Amino acid sequence: MLAFMAREMEINVRPIFSTPLLVFTVPDHEQINAQLRRAILEREASTPAYSDYEVVGWSSPHDLSMLDWAGEPLKRLFEPVIEVATQVTEFSERAPGTAGRRPGWQVVEVWSNVQRKGGSNAAHPHPGSFWSGVYYVDVGDISPDSKCGGELQLFDPRGCLPRMLAPYLRYAMPELHDAGRNISFSPTAGQCVMFPGWLFHAVATYTGTAPRISVAFNLDPVLTAK
Repeated sequence: MLAFMAREMEINVRPIFSTPLLVFTVPDHEQINAQLRRAILEREASTPAYSDYEVVGWSSPHDLSMLDWAGEPLKRLFEPVIEVATQVTEFSERAPGTAGRRPGWQVVEVWSNVQRKGGSNAAHPHPGSFWSGVYYVDVGDISPDSKCGGELQLFDPRGCLPRMLAPYLRYAMPELHDAGRNISFSPTAGQCVMFPGWLFHAVATYTGTAPRISVAFNLDPVLTAK
C-alpha cells in the first residue's frame, strides 16, 4: 500500500520480460564428477586445446565427440538435464495441434572446459540453441566471496540501456535492482545452470590454483515430421 494524499492506493507490481535461470543439483553428482574429472584431465593432458577465441584455458571441440570419450558418466549427467528441459518447456500457440504439449530434447553440442590461474571466457551467446547450460565438475577455488574469481557472469539482455539513460536512478523494488547490470553466479560442484541460448554470459578471470572444470552444452528440441 502507498500513502497518497491521506488515502491508500494498492499498487500491483509485476516484473515483466523475465529471463529464466535454472539451477539444480544433479543426483549422484559425486560419482559422476569423480569419473568426469578423471576423463577430462586425461583428455586435457593428451589433446591440444580446441581453438576458441572466447576461451583462455583448455577446451574440447564443440561437437558431440565428448559423448564418446567421456562415456557413461556424461550420459548419466544428461538424463536429469533432459528431464528439466522437458518440464520447463512447451509448444506455443503457433504450433498447430501441439500447443501446451512438451517437446523432447537432444544434446546437439557438448564440450569441456578446464581453467587454471588466469583462465576466463569472454562474453558470448550460443546462437541457434533454445537451452544452453553449464555443469560444474570441479569448481576449484571458487568461493562466494569471489576472491578467486571464476564466477559465471550473466548479462541483462537489454544491455546497459537502463543505467545509461538514468544512472542515478533505479526501481524501488529489490527484484528489479539488476536492471542494466550483470549477475555473478558462484557455483558449487554438482550444480547445473541452464539459460536461454541467446543470453550473453561469461566467466570471470579465475585466479585459483586448483583446476576449474566444467561441461558446457546446447540443447535443441526433437521435432518429428507429421
